[in-house]
Amino acid sequence: MTWRRDEAMPTAAPPSAPPAARRRFVRFSEMGPEWVNREMHLHTSYTDGRPTVAEVVRRAEELGLEEIAFTEHVRRDSEWFHGFADEVRRAAAAAGGALRVLVGAEVRITDFDGSLDITPELRRECDVLLASVHRFPGPGGAPLDFARVPREEFAAIEYRTALGLVRRGGADVLAHPGGMSQRHLGGFPDEAYLSLMEESVQTRVAIEISSSYLRDVPAFLGLLGRVDPLVSVGSDAHGLEELGRCRDVLRGCL
Repeated sequence: MTWRRDEAMPTAAPPSAPPAARRRFVRFSEMGPEWVNREMHLHTSYTDGRPTVAEVVRRAEELGLEEIAFTEHVRRDSEWFHGFADEVRRAAAAAGGALRVLVGAEVRITDFDGSLDITPELRRECDVLLASVHRFPGPGGAPLDFARVPREEFAAIEYRTALGLVRRGGADVLAHPGGMSQRHLGGFPDEAYLSLMEESVQTRVAIEISSSYLRDVPAFLGLLGRVDPLVSVGSDAHGLEELGRCRDVLRGCL
């Protein structure tokens, strides 16, 4: 498997993003102990997390976080998202002035061309959009059962799925790159990481540093240093005890 493709980028336009969203991220070389004081990947009881929106905001203020993004799992038919976004905005208005609170979503990459499981209407409600590989594209659009994917093909399929997104754009962040391989194989090839980072520079998709999925954060930081893409800070927090964990891990490395 080669970790680079020569095909042309997909021509279909991705969902439009709010102009302000791109300013949320910096190059890896610009990332320092102060900038990492944020949490850009978290979940609440709206999907598979445990805390409420209000509980997250209160805990984020206690931790002294500068910025948080609520990034629930969203699909095209997530009709509840409008009410969720309204609740987050009300929480943002009530939060102390030192904490910025953003409406976000985490959506699934559905094919090798980087299509996302979200409507343009839902996309416009997001300050930040995370795209992730949680399933592999199968025949006819149905996701593949991980248990039936040959071990020697697993990382290559994950790479192709993520590559479609970073080449197409359409999201602000590639969430936990290589995460399925990290969980199911115990690792992801450095060459694949480097290829995704290099492609992301062209489309300005931020690469998430995930304290939840990465087994070797310092090694991942070393790869980021070789390419210098935009980066994001994400704990993939599902409980209050996980909030800000990625910030703390990074501060221990920087």
